[in-house]
Amino acid sequence: MTLRSAIKWLLVVALALPVVQAVLVWVGALLDSMGDAPGAAVIGHVGTACQVVWSISLVGLVIVLALVAMNEQTPEDE
Repeated sequence: MTLRSAIKWLLVVALALPVVQAVLVWVGALLDSMGDAPGAAVIGHVGTACQVVWSISLVGLVIVLALVAMNEQTPEDE
């Protein structure tokens, strides 16, 4: 996997997971209001896992962008 493809993948994950988390919060509240507390708890745990993956992807995105910036050479550096 090249750095550019890693950036694309991490960017998609960083932008898509907040939308998924919003939907999970909505579904969890819907299940809770329908009286399905165990289902709402499962959705809550899935939402927590999404938050962890989102945080890791943001850190990875910053690290990969730093690697790309360090690997770029300008004519003055040569």
